[in-house]
Amino acid sequence: MAKAVVKVMTEVGLHARPAAEFVKAVAASGHLVHITNRTGKKVLGNSILGILSLGIKHGEEITIEVSGLSEEVVLESLIAVVSGL
Repeated sequence: MAKAVVKVMTEVGLHARPAAEFVKAVAASGHLVHITNRTGKKVLGNSILGILSLGIKHGEEITIEVSGLSEEVVLESLIAVVSGL
């Protein structure tokens, strides 16, 4: 499992559009992904409702966990999504 703590730098946090981009990237990867917020609530990365339920705002830190083949590559691509790159 690859894991990283990341600061969300998208302008609106992980709200509607950035969350949808994240879910799309997770789905395309075929990997098991979890996101955990500052309160410790963990959701699946392929669930738009789960991600939105975390209420992640700009500047907040989240933990992204990826399991599967090439997990480091997938983790880096997901970090790019939440970093606003």
